[in-house]
Amino acid sequence: MNDLTKKLANAEFFGKFPKSDRAELAKLAIPRRLQAGEYPCFQGNIWPNVLFLANGRLDWSMLSVAGKEHILFSLSPNDVFWGHSIFDDKPMPASLKATENSMIYRWEREAILPILYRHPETLWEVAGMLTGTMRKAREIIYGLAFQPVAGRLASLLLERFSDPDDISVERDLTLHAIASRVASSPEVVCRVLHQFQREGVLDVTRATITLHNRSALVDMIEPE
Repeated sequence: MNDLTKKLANAEFFGKFPKSDRAELAKLAIPRRLQAGEYPCFQGNIWPNVLFLANGRLDWSMLSVAGKEHILFSLSPNDVFWGHSIFDDKPMPASLKATENSMIYRWEREAILPILYRHPETLWEVAGMLTGTMRKAREIIYGLAFQPVAGRLASLLLERFSDPDDISVERDLTLHAIASRVASSPEVVCRVLHQFQREGVLDVTRATITLHNRSALVDMIEPE
């Protein structure tokens, strides 16, 4: 419990709480170890909970009517996730999935609300965060609807090369994971990557992606 109290000191929102409240949160937390591929919550379920990711990685993904999975964003260690159902008792709009072995702590609404009511400024910050998340999801979905696969893939690659000085990064996503993020199939992603290589934009190996022409990727992204 003491270890969790210390971890919560580095968490968004909870880090501003006094130590006594973080200790109470640690006492009330429900721990769970997730194996890669497990889901702590599913799209369509009512899930009035708050989740803290101690270690590992979780993806927030939406399943389309056609059955395609679209990853909207990922959670990293020390991130706090607020289930939408905690505010309106309606089904979750997407799912959380562990993409690697992870350790999470969960609080049910009835357990965490009394602590949150002591910190009304935190509730305001959570509202702002959720609004920002909604706007980001809209931008992603808008991009999926209107950008071609090459443009979406170029945008994803540029995120990997966020530092202009980077010319090579670790290839930490499989073709299936990339396809999920750009709303396409692994076969199409593979063909587009080969096209990028033939045109001298980048080189891809099993371990790394090396970028040769950043401006070419920028040019592929259609303006909104």
